[in-house]
Amino acid sequence: MRELGIINVNGEEKILTVEKEGDIYKYSLGNDVIGAYDPNLMSDSLIAFRENTLENELSDQIRDDVTQVIEKTGKDKIMQTDEREQEEENVYDRQMGYQKTIGVEEKEKNKNDKDLTKSKKNMSQQKSGKEKEKIENTTADINIKQEVEMDQMVTDFDSLGEKLEKAGVVKGGDEKHGKLGIVESDELDNLRDENGNKLQGHSSRYEAVVITNKTGKDGKPIVRALDLENDTQEGNDPAEKNYQVKQNDDVEKGDVLTRLKIQGEETIGIEKGQYGEVEVYHSSNKTIGGKGVEGNKSLDRQLETSNAKNPLEGTNQATQKLAQEYQDGYRSVEESYQEADKHENSKDEPCDELEAEDIDGDPNTSSHNHIDEIVTELMKNGEISDKFTEREVRERVEKEWTQKGDEQSLEDFKEDVETEIEADAENMRGERGR
Repeated sequence: MRELGIINVNGEEKILTVEKEGDIYKYSLGNDVIGAYDPNLMSDSLIAFRENTLENELSDQIRDDVTQVIEKTGKDKIMQTDEREQEEENVYDRQMGYQKTIGVEEKEKNKNDKDLTKSKKNMSQQKSGKEKEKIENTTADINIKQEVEMDQMVTDFDSLGEKLEKAGVVKGGDEKHGKLGIVESDELDNLRDENGNKLQGHSSRYEAVVITNKTGKDGKPIVRALDLENDTQEGNDPAEKNYQVKQNDDVEKGDVLTRLKIQGEETIGIEKGQYGEVEVYHSSNKTIGGKGVEGNKSLDRQLETSNAKNPLEGTNQATQKLAQEYQDGYRSVEESYQEADKHENSKDEPCDELEAEDIDGDPNTSSHNHIDEIVTELMKNGEISDKFTEREVRERVEKEWTQKGDEQSLEDFKEDVETEIEADAENMRGERGR
């Protein structure tokens, strides 16, 4: 190949070259073949331009520039190109000591080395390509048990995706606005890390993955495992029970099978529902342990999934209070537990009527009045109703509730106040008998 000159093509300089293949001389501009010359068929013209080259068709100006460079070079010099190249190769061979049989063998060895290097490079590229295919994990590789939209708001300020992004767990864009996927821990065996190594789950029942908005070669969404640390203080103890606010605003006290840390005291809780479905919860903080409240308790708020839709979303203020980030997180959880504790029938279970208003940390909101229920029950006691009116019993209950309501469960309070009023009734009978 011989360089003939420089041609300006749309503001870019390209090298005009000529190379002989058999009896034909081929001209190229950069990497594009633009024409040829056959001395057996063509006499005066030194090039026949090839159509559909360089943006479909060479402009007349470029054709003229190419023709001028070729004519200036001259037919004899162009036709001597192959002879000159052969001579340069011979000189190179002599300088490198390629002589007779030894030279031929050395040259062949050099050629074989080059071929081997090229072959290894191709194999490496093929291997690299296969590895890339392996580490493109998609939903086809793993069984997703439950999905949560990343754009779902978990506090009044941040969505789930924004929370995970701030924690450095997910990346922006396709991950931040994708979905959180819940999988069985051993399902991670089907995924590979960025180096192609097999992943391994934790000892917990469930793990989390991010389902991105990008699709793989199989057309399925790409997934990536989220290495969220297990909350070892909760989630592994089936006897550990925390208050949970359901999507329908009902409240229960239950445990989760797995609790994953987001950052600080913020967690994702995962458990099995009544019908075996996977339920996902978010807790922004924990209790620190105060009057009548154990420490390290989460207040779980159920997230919306395919099987847990919230018909009151955006309208129920009590539920929204549980996600208000402007409040002191500890105080909010602590006060919610104290409020809920007043509604417990025993030390383990809340009453059946407990709703979000009874656990939002606001004493001014409630779904029902336990004092009315207690008064009704006490008036069924003949010893009490024989000596006291309903108004007198209510006044006594309200007074005792103000003094002891924060210290006892609902059941214990009812038993104590009933015992005290019964004793007063007995004293009244004794005094009248004297």
